[in-house]
Amino acid sequence: MDTRMGIVGGLVLGIVFVWFGALNAFFVGLFMLAGWLISKIVTGEVDLLELYERFLQSRGRR
Repeated sequence: MDTRMGIVGGLVLGIVFVWFGALNAFFVGLFMLAGWLISKIVTGEVDLLELYERFLQSRGRR
């Protein structure tokens, strides 16, 4: 399933790049990434609190 999603994402970005240019393709890709991240957070696959705690622990070691 992940391979198909990557292919579809690449196809969408390629079409946007050809029709509208590189900058618009960049923004479409950025919004696709944001949508992917939001879906991972909503489904519980990514725990923001855990990521934040890891960030704080790594800052304390420096």
